[in-house]
Formats: sequence, C-alpha cells, structure tokens
Amino acid sequence: MRGAGRYAAAIIATALAVATPAHAKSVYFHKVGVDREAYARDYTECEALAGGVRVNTTAPYSNNIYAAAAGGFFAGFFGSRERRSLVDNVLRTCMADKGYRRVAASDPVKKDLSKLKDTARVDRLFELAAAPTPEGEILPR
Repeated sequence: MRGAGRYAAAIIATALAVATPAHAKSVYFHKVGVDREAYARDYTECEALAGGVRVNTTAPYSNNIYAAAAGGFFAGFFGSRERRSLVDNVLRTCMADKGYRRVAASDPVKKDLSKLKDTARVDRLFELAAAPTPEGEILPR
C-alpha cells in the first residue's frame, strides 16, 4: 500500500511539472491612442464573452477505486488547463477583432506590474495599452 502512495505522488508531481510552462509570458493588449472608456468597454466585453467558455470533462470508468480517483483527478486537472487555453483564445480573438495587438511584456514591465496593486495596476495597464509604441515583443494574433 505504501508503494502505491509513492507511485501516485510521483505521477502527480510529474504531471504538475509538465503542465506548468517555465516560459509563460505576461501579455497585455495594445492599441495606439485608445481612450480609457473604449479600452475598458472592449476588454470588459471580451472578458464576459470568454467567461462563457465551458469544458466538459469526463473520467473513464474503472471499478478500481484508485484508478477511478486518479482518472477523476487528471480529467479535472487537464480540463481546467483546456478551459484556460480556450478562455485565452476567445479573449485574444475578440481583442484582435477590435484592433488590439497582443504584446509580451518585457521583464522591467513585469516587475513593475507585480509590485502594483488594484487601481495602480489598472492605470499602468491602460498606459501600456494606449502608449504610442508597445513595451515588449509584439505577438502574432
């Protein structure tokens, strides 16, 4: 029984290590000269659209309780990963349709944003969105 617990822990640790990309990028949307109200309206509309994404996850049936538990765990784990991916795709497509470009934030911008809270963070994101030139790498739509 002890060996089975270690084996399950090893599988879970491996899945978590594989599922979390080390190169995850911080992304923001940029459109030259956009005013604050238009940006807020566009982003809110796209975020509401992306919030409607649902993923149906089902675990394979097993009469073994350990296999059923592992199947349920992994179905939920990978289902949430798929949902995040779909939400990102919907948000990215919606903002691109409204004329925004995706920009991978540079390291100084990431550090700056991580230090800011609530209102100051929103203000800084709007400054980045409306800047004449984006601060970071422009990503494909």
